[in-house]
Amino acid sequence: MSFCVDLVSEDSFYENITLGVTKLLEADPRVCNVNVERRPPCDRVALSTWEQRHSAVLPEDLRNFYVSSDGFQLTWHYKYSADEILPVGSIRVNSLNELCLSPALKDLLDFTLTRQNSGPRPVLNTKSKVLELDNCRTIGKVCLVYTGGSWSVWLATREGGWGWLADSFTHYFRMALVHLGLPGWQASFANLPLIPWAEQLFLLMAPHLLEKVDIDSSSSATGNETQVNHIDPNIFKISVRQLKNTTRQTNQ
Repeated sequence: MSFCVDLVSEDSFYENITLGVTKLLEADPRVCNVNVERRPPCDRVALSTWEQRHSAVLPEDLRNFYVSSDGFQLTWHYKYSADEILPVGSIRVNSLNELCLSPALKDLLDFTLTRQNSGPRPVLNTKSKVLELDNCRTIGKVCLVYTGGSWSVWLATREGGWGWLADSFTHYFRMALVHLGLPGWQASFANLPLIPWAEQLFLLMAPHLLEKVDIDSSSSATGNETQVNHIDPNIFKISVRQLKNTTRQTNQ
Protein backbone atom coordinates (compact mmCIF):
# COMPACT_ATOMS: atom_id res chain seq x y z
CA MET A 1 0.00 0.00 0.00
CA SER A 2 1.46 3.36 -1.03
CA PHE A 3 0.59 6.57 0.74
CA CYS A 4 2.26 8.87 -1.80
CA VAL A 5 -0.02 11.52 -3.31
CA ASP A 6 2.22 12.69 -6.15
CA LEU A 7 0.33 13.34 -9.39
CA VAL A 8 -3.04 12.15 -8.08
CA SER A 9 -6.09 14.13 -7.07
CA GLU A 10 -7.23 14.38 -3.48
CA ASP A 11 -10.33 12.32 -4.33
CA SER A 12 -8.21 9.60 -5.90
CA PHE A 13 -5.85 9.60 -2.94
CA TYR A 14 -8.62 8.96 -0.41
CA GLU A 15 -10.26 6.37 -2.62
CA ASN A 16 -6.94 4.56 -2.98
CA ILE A 17 -5.95 4.84 0.66
CA THR A 18 -9.26 3.33 1.80
CA LEU A 19 -9.08 0.50 -0.77
CA GLY A 20 -12.64 1.21 -1.87
CA VAL A 21 -14.12 0.62 1.61
CA THR A 22 -16.05 3.91 1.59
CA LYS A 23 -17.91 2.93 -1.58
CA LEU A 24 -18.60 -0.50 -0.13
CA LEU A 25 -20.12 1.08 2.98
CA GLU A 26 -22.13 3.61 0.98
CA ALA A 27 -23.59 0.76 -1.08
CA ASP A 28 -25.08 -0.81 2.06
CA PRO A 29 -28.57 0.60 2.74
CA ARG A 30 -28.11 0.08 6.48
CA VAL A 31 -25.09 2.41 6.55
CA CYS A 32 -25.22 6.20 6.34
CA ASN A 33 -23.09 9.28 7.03
CA VAL A 34 -19.88 7.71 5.72
CA ASN A 35 -17.26 10.38 6.19
CA VAL A 36 -13.50 10.56 5.66
CA GLU A 37 -11.93 13.59 7.30
CA ARG A 38 -9.55 15.23 4.87
CA ARG A 39 -6.37 16.46 6.45
CA PRO A 40 -3.36 18.36 5.15
CA PRO A 41 -0.02 16.57 4.88
CA CYS A 42 2.78 17.01 7.39
CA ASP A 43 5.83 18.78 6.10
CA ARG A 44 9.17 17.06 6.40
CA VAL A 45 10.47 19.65 8.85
CA ALA A 46 7.66 18.75 11.27
CA LEU A 47 8.48 15.08 10.87
CA SER A 48 12.18 15.65 11.52
CA THR A 49 11.34 17.79 14.54
CA TRP A 50 9.09 15.04 15.90
CA GLU A 51 11.81 12.43 15.46
CA GLN A 52 14.40 14.60 17.20
CA ARG A 53 12.04 15.33 20.10
CA HIS A 54 11.20 11.65 20.58
CA SER A 55 14.67 10.32 19.73
CA ALA A 56 13.14 7.88 17.29
CA VAL A 57 12.96 7.40 13.54
CA LEU A 58 9.47 6.57 12.36
CA PRO A 59 9.03 3.46 10.21
CA GLU A 60 9.14 4.36 6.54
CA ASP A 61 5.53 3.42 5.79
CA LEU A 62 4.17 5.58 8.62
CA ARG A 63 6.46 8.44 7.68
CA ASN A 64 5.15 8.30 4.11
CA PHE A 65 1.62 8.23 5.46
CA TYR A 66 2.14 11.44 7.44
CA VAL A 67 3.73 13.09 4.41
CA SER A 68 0.40 12.44 2.68
CA SER A 69 -2.03 13.09 5.53
CA ASP A 70 -1.65 14.28 9.12
CA GLY A 71 -3.59 11.40 10.60
CA PHE A 72 -6.78 9.76 9.44
CA GLN A 73 -10.41 9.48 10.50
CA LEU A 74 -13.16 7.47 8.83
CA THR A 75 -16.57 7.22 10.52
CA TRP A 76 -19.97 5.82 9.61
CA HIS A 77 -23.40 5.39 11.19
CA TYR A 78 -25.72 2.39 11.27
CA LYS A 79 -29.49 2.50 10.80
CA TYR A 80 -30.88 0.28 13.51
CA SER A 81 -34.39 1.41 12.62
CA ALA A 82 -36.13 4.25 10.81
CA ASP A 83 -35.89 6.35 13.95
CA GLU A 84 -32.57 5.14 15.36
CA ILE A 85 -29.29 5.97 13.67
CA LEU A 86 -26.17 5.58 15.79
CA PRO A 87 -22.42 6.18 15.23
CA VAL A 88 -20.76 2.80 14.88
CA GLY A 89 -17.75 2.54 12.57
CA SER A 90 -14.47 4.30 13.18
CA ILE A 91 -10.96 3.99 11.76
CA ARG A 92 -8.55 6.47 13.26
CA VAL A 93 -4.84 7.24 13.08
CA ASN A 94 -3.72 9.94 15.46
CA SER A 95 -2.18 13.08 14.04
CA LEU A 96 1.57 13.49 14.32
CA ASN A 97 1.25 15.68 17.42
CA GLU A 98 -1.04 13.08 19.02
CA LEU A 99 1.40 10.27 18.28
CA CYS A 100 2.97 10.28 21.71
CA LEU A 101 3.06 8.71 25.14
CA SER A 102 -0.01 10.46 26.53
CA PRO A 103 -0.66 10.58 30.29
CA ALA A 104 -3.59 8.18 29.82
CA LEU A 105 -1.40 5.75 27.88
CA LYS A 106 1.39 5.99 30.46
CA ASP A 107 -1.05 5.11 33.24
CA LEU A 108 -2.31 2.17 31.20
CA LEU A 109 1.23 0.94 30.54
CA ASP A 110 2.14 1.21 34.22
CA PHE A 111 -0.90 -0.94 34.95
CA THR A 112 -0.28 -3.54 32.23
CA LEU A 113 3.39 -3.98 33.12
CA THR A 114 2.60 -4.74 36.76
CA ARG A 115 -0.08 -7.31 35.94
CA GLN A 116 0.72 -11.00 35.99
CA ASN A 117 -0.25 -12.10 32.52
CA SER A 118 0.88 -15.24 30.72
CA GLY A 119 -0.18 -13.96 27.30
CA PRO A 120 1.88 -12.14 24.67
CA ARG A 121 3.44 -8.78 25.46
CA PRO A 122 6.18 -6.64 23.91
CA VAL A 123 9.63 -6.90 25.45
CA LEU A 124 10.23 -3.33 26.65
CA ASN A 125 13.48 -1.75 27.84
CA THR A 126 14.87 1.74 28.40
CA LYS A 127 15.26 2.29 24.65
CA SER A 128 11.72 1.21 23.82
CA LYS A 129 9.06 3.62 22.56
CA VAL A 130 5.32 3.18 23.08
CA LEU A 131 3.15 5.67 21.19
CA GLU A 132 -0.62 6.00 21.02
CA LEU A 133 -1.83 5.27 17.50
CA ASP A 134 -5.54 5.16 18.37
CA ASN A 135 -7.85 5.15 21.37
CA CYS A 136 -9.60 1.81 20.98
CA ARG A 137 -12.86 2.97 22.56
CA THR A 138 -13.58 1.12 25.80
CA ILE A 139 -11.11 -1.72 25.16
CA GLY A 140 -7.76 0.01 25.60
CA LYS A 141 -5.18 1.71 23.38
CA VAL A 142 -3.70 0.78 20.02
CA CYS A 143 0.04 1.29 20.44
CA LEU A 144 2.92 1.68 18.04
CA VAL A 145 5.77 -0.07 19.84
CA TYR A 146 9.50 0.11 19.15
CA THR A 147 11.61 -2.75 20.53
CA GLY A 148 14.96 -4.10 19.43
CA GLY A 149 15.25 -2.11 16.23
CA SER A 150 11.77 -2.73 14.84
CA TRP A 151 8.27 -1.30 15.14
CA SER A 152 5.05 -3.27 15.62
CA VAL A 153 1.44 -2.56 16.55
CA TRP A 154 -0.13 -3.83 19.78
CA LEU A 155 -3.34 -3.48 21.74
CA ALA A 156 -2.88 -2.62 25.43
CA THR A 157 -6.12 -3.59 27.16
CA ARG A 158 -7.76 -1.98 30.17
CA GLU A 159 -7.62 -5.37 31.90
CA GLY A 160 -3.83 -5.31 31.84
CA GLY A 161 -3.28 -7.63 28.90
CA TRP A 162 -1.65 -7.22 25.52
CA GLY A 163 -2.64 -8.34 22.06
CA TRP A 164 -0.29 -8.37 19.08
CA LEU A 165 -1.97 -6.82 16.04
CA ALA A 166 0.54 -6.34 13.22
CA ASP A 167 4.22 -6.18 12.35
CA SER A 168 3.85 -2.87 10.51
CA PHE A 169 1.62 0.19 10.31
CA THR A 170 0.56 -0.68 6.77
CA HIS A 171 -0.54 -4.15 7.87
CA TYR A 172 -2.55 -2.70 10.76
CA PHE A 173 -4.19 -0.07 8.56
CA ARG A 174 -5.27 -2.74 6.07
CA MET A 175 -6.68 -4.80 8.94
CA ALA A 176 -8.74 -1.82 10.09
CA LEU A 177 -10.12 -1.35 6.57
CA VAL A 178 -10.91 -5.03 6.13
CA HIS A 179 -12.79 -4.95 9.46
CA LEU A 180 -14.68 -1.83 8.29
CA GLY A 181 -13.81 -0.03 11.53
CA LEU A 182 -16.38 -2.15 13.36
CA PRO A 183 -16.39 -1.51 17.13
CA GLY A 184 -13.69 -3.33 19.05
CA TRP A 185 -12.53 -5.51 16.16
CA GLN A 186 -9.03 -5.49 17.69
CA ALA A 187 -10.32 -7.55 20.64
CA SER A 188 -10.34 -10.70 18.51
CA PHE A 189 -6.57 -10.47 18.16
CA ALA A 190 -6.09 -9.99 21.91
CA ASN A 191 -8.08 -13.16 22.63
CA LEU A 192 -10.88 -11.06 24.12
CA PRO A 193 -14.61 -11.47 23.48
CA LEU A 194 -16.26 -8.97 21.19
CA ILE A 195 -18.72 -6.51 22.66
CA PRO A 196 -22.06 -8.37 22.32
CA TRP A 197 -23.80 -5.69 20.26
CA ALA A 198 -20.68 -5.31 18.11
CA GLU A 199 -20.64 -9.06 17.48
CA GLN A 200 -24.17 -8.74 16.13
CA LEU A 201 -22.92 -6.12 13.68
CA PHE A 202 -20.15 -8.48 12.57
CA LEU A 203 -22.73 -11.19 11.94
CA LEU A 204 -24.88 -8.77 9.95
CA MET A 205 -22.22 -7.00 7.91
CA ALA A 206 -19.13 -9.21 7.74
CA PRO A 207 -19.70 -12.70 9.16
CA HIS A 208 -16.69 -14.05 7.24
CA LEU A 209 -14.39 -11.99 9.48
CA LEU A 210 -15.42 -13.95 12.56
CA GLU A 211 -14.18 -17.10 10.83
CA LYS A 212 -10.85 -15.70 9.63
CA VAL A 213 -9.15 -14.93 12.94
CA ASP A 214 -6.85 -17.82 13.79
CA ILE A 215 -5.04 -17.85 17.12
CA ASP A 216 -1.97 -20.09 17.16
CA SER A 217 -2.20 -21.65 20.61
CA SER A 218 0.72 -23.97 20.00
CA SER A 219 3.43 -21.30 20.37
CA SER A 220 4.82 -20.55 23.81
CA ALA A 221 6.10 -17.41 25.51
CA THR A 222 9.51 -18.00 26.98
CA GLY A 223 12.47 -15.66 27.37
CA ASN A 224 12.41 -13.06 24.61
CA GLU A 225 9.91 -15.04 22.56
CA THR A 226 6.28 -14.02 22.75
CA GLN A 227 3.17 -15.88 21.76
CA VAL A 228 1.39 -13.90 19.09
CA ASN A 229 -1.91 -14.12 17.28
CA HIS A 230 -1.63 -15.06 13.64
CA ILE A 231 -3.97 -13.78 10.95
CA ASP A 232 -4.91 -15.82 7.92
CA PRO A 233 -3.28 -13.73 5.14
CA ASN A 234 -6.10 -14.68 2.77
CA ILE A 235 -8.33 -12.20 4.58
CA PHE A 236 -6.41 -9.41 2.86
CA LYS A 237 -6.98 -10.95 -0.55
CA ILE A 238 -10.76 -10.52 -0.41
CA SER A 239 -11.68 -8.17 -3.23
CA VAL A 240 -14.18 -5.35 -2.98
CA ARG A 241 -16.44 -7.29 -5.37
CA GLN A 242 -16.37 -10.33 -3.06
CA LEU A 243 -17.19 -8.15 -0.07
CA LYS A 244 -20.09 -6.56 -1.95
CA ASN A 245 -21.42 -10.01 -2.78
CA THR A 246 -21.21 -10.95 0.90
CA THR A 247 -23.13 -7.81 1.82
CA ARG A 248 -25.84 -8.57 -0.74
CA GLN A 249 -26.22 -12.10 0.57
CA THR A 250 -26.52 -10.78 4.13
CA ASN A 251 -29.21 -8.32 3.03
CA GLN A 252 -31.30 -11.07 1.45
